[in-house]
Amino acid sequence: MKNASVYFWSILFVYLFMGLPHAEVYRWLNDDGELIYGDKPPEGSRADAVPIENRAAQGMKFATPEQVEQFHTDAQTRKKTEPAPGNSNLSKSYCRRYRSDLNKIEIYLQHTYSVRDAQKASDLRKIIKRECSDINLSAEDNRSRCRSYHEEIVKTEIYLEHTPNPRDKQKVKDLRKQIARECE
Repeated sequence: MKNASVYFWSILFVYLFMGLPHAEVYRWLNDDGELIYGDKPPEGSRADAVPIENRAAQGMKFATPEQVEQFHTDAQTRKKTEPAPGNSNLSKSYCRRYRSDLNKIEIYLQHTYSVRDAQKASDLRKIIKRECSDINLSAEDNRSRCRSYHEEIVKTEIYLEHTPNPRDKQKVKDLRKQIARECE
């Protein structure tokens, strides 16, 4: 019923901005307290007429309840024929990022332990288990991420040539470990 309500809202806006000569639109509350718009109010309910200005658009009319039902049936059919969520490129992208973030945190935890990071790693393992167990990532999937790791190493090593510091030295070591885990 909620989708029908959204549909009627959109029709109302079309009528408000484009108009329909001599059209009458009514609004009423259904049993669930949702505001419904339509060209014929249900019998026995109190409905208010919504004034609509007479404008140039003609030939527009509300969908019948059968047409609305057919629209929802078609949407359900499309949903059933779409690929499973775990197989989409978007899911692969998220899983790739989750695994990369987990690797980064686990490597960091080897030399700098924090409760917050340990909890984040635990949470990422749970997310990966729930959402990514049926997704296989090939080396091809990680190519651009690996390229960015290599670029980051090169930039950091160049910086270290003139400004050596322990933090950036550790960063290079951590990136090399992450490359070993994800890219080779």
